Amino acid sequence: MNGEVTVEAAAEVAPSVPASASEAPANPRLVALHRAVRAAIVIPATFAISLLVIRDLQLATFAVFGCFSLLVLADFGGLRPARAAAYVGTALGGAILVTLGTAVSPNAAVAAAVMLVLGFTVAFGGVFGGYVAAAQTPLLLAFVLAVSIPAPLSAIPTRVGGWLLAGAVSTLAGLFLWPWFERVALRKRAAEACIAVAALVASERHHPGDDATAPLTEVARGAVAAVRGEYVHTSMRPAGPTSHDRAFVELVTQIAQIVDLLERPFYEQRQNFRPCTDEGRHLAAAVTAALRASAGVLTGGAPPDIRAVESARRAHRAALDDWAAEQLRDGRAAEEVLQGIDVDHTLRVIAYLTIALSANAVIAAGGRPHESFPLPAAIPRHEGARGVAVRTLRTVRTHLEPTSTVLHSSLRVAVGLALSVFLARTLGLGHAFWVVLGTLSVLRSNALGTGRTTVQAIAGSVIGFVGGGLFASVAGKSPVLMWIALPVALFLASYAASAFGFIAGQAAFTVTVILIFNLISPAGWQVGLVRVEDVAVGIYLERAFGLILGGDTAAEITPARADAVRARDRAGEAFDVFLNERGSRHLEPQTAARLVSSGSQALLAGDLLVVVAADLGYRADLCLDGATMVETEVRTLLAGMRQLAGELGGTAPGGAPTERPSVEAVRHAAIGCMRRAGSDEAATHGAMAVVIAGEWVQNLARMEADLEQPVRAAVEAAATRWWR
Repeated sequence: MNGEVTVEAAAEVAPSVPASASEAPANPRLVALHRAVRAAIVIPATFAISLLVIRDLQLATFAVFGCFSLLVLADFGGLRPARAAAYVGTALGGAILVTLGTAVSPNAAVAAAVMLVLGFTVAFGGVFGGYVAAAQTPLLLAFVLAVSIPAPLSAIPTRVGGWLLAGAVSTLAGLFLWPWFERVALRKRAAEACIAVAALVASERHHPGDDATAPLTEVARGAVAAVRGEYVHTSMRPAGPTSHDRAFVELVTQIAQIVDLLERPFYEQRQNFRPCTDEGRHLAAAVTAALRASAGVLTGGAPPDIRAVESARRAHRAALDDWAAEQLRDGRAAEEVLQGIDVDHTLRVIAYLTIALSANAVIAAGGRPHESFPLPAAIPRHEGARGVAVRTLRTVRTHLEPTSTVLHSSLRVAVGLALSVFLARTLGLGHAFWVVLGTLSVLRSNALGTGRTTVQAIAGSVIGFVGGGLFASVAGKSPVLMWIALPVALFLASYAASAFGFIAGQAAFTVTVILIFNLISPAGWQVGLVRVEDVAVGIYLERAFGLILGGDTAAEITPARADAVRARDRAGEAFDVFLNERGSRHLEPQTAARLVSSGSQALLAGDLLVVVAADLGYRADLCLDGATMVETEVRTLLAGMRQLAGELGGTAPGGAPTERPSVEAVRHAAIGCMRRAGSDEAATHGAMAVVIAGEWVQNLARMEADLEQPVRAAVEAAATRWWR
């Protein structure tokens, strides 16, 4: 592999991209426009057939709202086979819930109790992501519609027939009527970013700190910005982020981290003295090959060889030890040897990030990485039915803990819907379904979001009520005008929420409700009245540092890591829920993503320390004074992390000064140990353990400093009143 890598070369090695990628829309509003036109065509047609041809009010009601929930509120993405399975599965699940809801509808207390259990189950099921999360609203809507309109058991066949009619029509429309495949363009952007970063890694390896890499750095930065911008727009789709989206977000974060490391490496710029081992060259080659293959798998190619990167890392670790020992025997100053190690330490961290990035690329493309060797903590490790069962149980256990955001959100949805069912039914309110649906539409992921979105929902409902009520009072005696207005209202209800915001969507939906109910059972304007991270990761890091510094045992690591992984997963799910918020936000998604990704970075650091200490046998026992010095700086580092966590949790004052670990002390400890190591192989291992631990103290200290601004922004956002 030669070192002449240019911007043009980066473009030449880009993998081929399917022609369909160029067909994907760049403008998210164009996607929303096509969905809205589809809804405006399909839903009125289905409603007209069921109401005017079949002439059954029950069937018409469940058909029209079934279509609306499947085509507007869910609108499953993905390629056609998976998309068809999602539509069919949701339609069948909704049919079961329509049956159950109708069966319990005569008794208000029983209906509320079942709503409580079912609401929690469906809301909590969203933690599994993918189509399960996207199907939440249609499934809840199916039960809410059935349980809120009392009917005898004899009505079940008609109601289920209407819902299944909606499922069949929506499936065909979703598959064949303007089925945009937005993720093709998104993956193309990510592939371009991987290629740009691969070129930058190759160039930096041959010209570390050279100004010649600046153009490649700009290209890589631009590619990362492009994929992030594409993702922000794509996330405007009605369906929430899936598990593939989670892997994709991790991938983009890891690409950006690699660029950051190359811009701010762990060595001084223009470092002339460095290890020039064959193993280092092989590791750089494996990294660039994996990055290019990750680009390929995102656009339909073969998966990257993750095993090759891991094998090259291990070989490089041994070669680096030999190089350091040889340099020290030859009388090279320990300071110079340490500076040389810093050059290759940057490459080693990039290699580990590449392993995670490659695995996430495979998952984002719909595959699963090989699991024959340990992968980073953020990568799923499940295979077959047994693996799925293990993952399911572990996920449920993780999010049934009192601190889980998913648990809080699910309980809030369940209690809110159960109360609304009970009150609407016992108070004898007309169109009780809309009372419950109003509750569902404003329940958000947290109390702050719920209050803010409630005001927005009320504002939108009032606007829609005024407009729809005036129209109904004028055109209420003319069904022709009502039918003409219905496609327009459905178009706006589908398009406005994505293109203009929650209030506009709520207003348009209210108008649609008025029109539908006036067509089913004319009631004029009155229909509208019913519509007015954390400590766990820190503990794991403490144990991991303790292991390599000689203070802890491997047995103490496992439970601490399990707690950290669960905390990381809870943070990830909370971020997913945050992304799904349709109301206004006081915290930028990029800032929230930075806070969440920091937990994964800290977990990565702990994993690497454990691998080095437990798997490779590096312990600082033979250089206790150096280990003690590093341990002091570790305590300072963790105290700073606890301070930031306290600010986020409201248990520590904001803006308090945070003491930083001393880089000089860490390097002094490492140099002292290396000087005493000499030609003793065991002592060299002890010295290298101190070096590695010191490197991660510096890395994490830099991450901690970068977190201060996002933490302050999050604290300010939390202090903002919901009505602002």
